[in-house]
Amino acid sequence: MENMTETTAERALPGQLDVVVIDDEETFTEGLRQTLEMGGYRAAVAKNGEQGLNLVRSAHPGVVLVDLKMPGMNGIEVLGHLSSSAPCTVPIMVTGHGTMDSAVESMKVGAFDFLTKPFDPERLLESVRRGMSLNVLRKERVAATEPVPAPPPDKNDLLLRGLEVLGEAYSLGLDNRQLFDDLAYLESEAKYHAQSLGQIKQKERAILDIRDDLRDVDTILEKYDFEKGALIQVLLDAQEKFNWLPRHVLHWISARLNVTVKEIYTIAGFYEAFSLKPRGRHCVQVCTGTACHVRGASEMLSRVSATLGLQPGQTDEDQQFSLSTVHCLGCCALAPVVQVDKQYYHSPSRNKFEKIIKSLDKEVPQNV
Repeated sequence: MENMTETTAERALPGQLDVVVIDDEETFTEGLRQTLEMGGYRAAVAKNGEQGLNLVRSAHPGVVLVDLKMPGMNGIEVLGHLSSSAPCTVPIMVTGHGTMDSAVESMKVGAFDFLTKPFDPERLLESVRRGMSLNVLRKERVAATEPVPAPPPDKNDLLLRGLEVLGEAYSLGLDNRQLFDDLAYLESEAKYHAQSLGQIKQKERAILDIRDDLRDVDTILEKYDFEKGALIQVLLDAQEKFNWLPRHVLHWISARLNVTVKEIYTIAGFYEAFSLKPRGRHCVQVCTGTACHVRGASEMLSRVSATLGLQPGQTDEDQQFSLSTVHCLGCCALAPVVQVDKQYYHSPSRNKFEKIIKSLDKEVPQNV
């Protein structure tokens, strides 16, 4: 009998079922399935609540017949899951232990009807017929409330957006030539930025990337009310956001704050906190000052360099790690010392340093 039940479920392929029966009484369910199929309904049987819910999710039946009392998940629990996972499916409770209280409880959790075993086949088919009709109404209601997907944008949509932008440009006293020149410049900056990172990108992706960068810069500028006096703090925040100061970011800050590009580059080049070259998300700095040098900084630098596969001044292709040397980290008592981000390590062995790097590799980047 178990094989017969499994064959029934296999014969009704997912997406082709009208009714799913969830009941552990195999003799009863086989007769129930035959009655349903004689009534013109495609049906399948599940022996327990979990199996039945899986079948409902894959086959999307119009009606589910659920036994009230089953081992494991009972009928009330199944109805609770159906209300959230299959809201259009109409559940009908069937039981050999029907009481007024159990009928009321079943209706409260979503049962459309309550049938007590044994029941007349015509009574069953009539209840299923009404349940199928309700299922159709529920699906139509859902379809009516779902938003109609917008057609994919085409050239005409782009032209309309272009006219809006052109109108705004004229209202600002710009002519179309100036606008197009500025857009062409930003396009060239997108290509330059991708090349500076050693990346090959589609033109569309490169342009959208620097658009996102400039929006991030605007968010930083808004925090300081676009004040010129906050220039250094703006640059610090941009450095933290991008891990370096890309050219298009500096030019954008210049235009937004009405500060010369030369002044910005002077500040960015003066402070060691700023980097004008791509820098990894994690900065590894090896001290080569006097105290560290006499205690084996050269050997430690070789170990660190070999582990990262980088020479001082280099950044890996994924912009994950940057390696540099510094004259002093201000912690000579730990000499020789290497700093990884904000953490200091005293002469780590090759094995220990590899563990440090692997732990950082597992971190999720925040700025991508």
